[in-house]
Formats: sequence, structure tokens, C-alpha cells
Amino acid sequence: MILDKIADLHVHSYYSDGTMSPEEILEAALAKDVGLLAIADHNVLEGSVKLRELCSKCNIRYVPAVELDTLCEGKPIHILGYGMDFSDKEFCLFVRRNRAMLDEISVKLIEKMQADYNSVSLPDYLEYSYDRKKGGWKALHYLLDKGLSKSLRGGLEFYDIYNCSYDCVDFPTVSAAAQYIHNAGGKAVLAHPGEVIKETDMNLFAEKVLELVSYGLDGIECYYPFHTKDITDICLEICRNKGLLITTGSDCHGDFGRTEIGETGIAIGQLNLGNLLSTT
Repeated sequence: MILDKIADLHVHSYYSDGTMSPEEILEAALAKDVGLLAIADHNVLEGSVKLRELCSKCNIRYVPAVELDTLCEGKPIHILGYGMDFSDKEFCLFVRRNRAMLDEISVKLIEKMQADYNSVSLPDYLEYSYDRKKGGWKALHYLLDKGLSKSLRGGLEFYDIYNCSYDCVDFPTVSAAAQYIHNAGGKAVLAHPGEVIKETDMNLFAEKVLELVSYGLDGIECYYPFHTKDITDICLEICRNKGLLITTGSDCHGDFGRTEIGETGIAIGQLNLGNLLSTT
């Protein structure tokens, strides 16, 4: 039965910062007995569009998806959008603007670094290209190629050193992102709350999740590889009490991450997906 198969609604392709093509993601999902799959790239729709085409030719169901960057009180909050109509022009423009802002953070980083490193210049960076199959993003590859970092992830430290974080650009609010998702016929889900809400007091954690939900969210990614049992249980209780969607995702980035497709092992029947299955 389809409900017994594993769901993975949060995978990244090389269209954003993963290392796998949509074809490779689908192949890995089929090998793990995944029956419901979504590519939710960061502020990019191309991977999800390609997956739709691929899933139409095999025995696996697909959900349109994207992961959007937002800010709440100066802190980054990731919102997963599901079931949107990708022909909605306003939504597609919103996603492109969000991607441009994400890329602008790296531009600001290079602008600052060129004053300290002779090997770094903004014109050089803007003309630079890299192999997307290696994962990550342009600035990380640029810094690695310049010998300024010893590994791809090693370049992340420069964002902290030069104070180039998410709040240096004008990302939308949670409520604004949710509204664009809703206008395109989709559902807005809070991504991996245990990763973005840094509260050890579980009562305070629950309060923060409830606050974010109040901004117009339709669900929570309850099942996530790095969630503790306490976090999972709190998220599930909130969803059940409020009738919210319950989703799961591996957040797999291929070789650029620490998880594998289908890692949570959660079956479709354990989730509350509302009418999302009708969008597959």
C-alpha cells in the first residue's frame, strides 16, 4: 500500500546546494522504498519541476516544493512551501527575488574580503563558475579555489568573520512568505524547528513554535533526522491540537550533507498531509 511507503518531503538537488541531480535523487528514493518525494531546494524551483517530470514515468508520488528563507526578529527561519502552482507568476517572481537576496549575502562577503585579500575581487567572483555537482554554493567554491579555506564547508567561517549573515539582506517575514505560498495554492510548513529554535527549555521551545505558527503556517516538519524525541513530541502535539499538517524530511544534500534520502523512515500514513496528496 502507498501509505506504508516512506515519505521524504525535504531533499536538495544541485539546483541549490546539494550534490545530486533530480535523476539521482529519484534513483536513491526508489532504492529506499520512498513512495512520496519532494525536492525542496533553497529559493529555486527548477529541481522540483524536473522531479515532477521524472515521477510521472515511475511508481513514486511527487509534491511540488521549495524551501524559502525568511527572517523573524533578525533570525533566519526556513519555510517549506508545498503544493504550489508553479505557473503562478507572482509566486515565481517572489522565489527568484528570494534567491537573489540569498546570493547577495555572498556578494557582500566578497566585497568586504577584497580589502583584505589581494587574490579576491568582486569582478573576478562575478565571472567565476563552479561545478554544481560538488554541492555548496558559488562563494564556498571560490574561497576554496583561492586557497583561503581548506574545505568547502571551511569557507562558512568567513561569513561570521565578516558579519555577513541572513540579516544583512531584506528577506521577507514568515507571514509574507506564507501568504505568497497560499496565493499560489500551497501550504506553508515550518522547517526543522529543532535546528532553528535554540531553546533547551522545552516550554519556551513550544512557545516559539506556536508563535511562528501564528504567522500563517499550515504545518510543521515534525520528523527530522536531528530532532530529539522531546522536540518531535512537542511538534506532533501542537499539530494534533491545532489540526496542522505533519510532515517529514531528510534534508538530504547528497555529499554536502550528513543525511540520506528516506533517513527518517517515516511512512506516509504517519503524516497529516491534508490535501497535498491531491497535488501529486
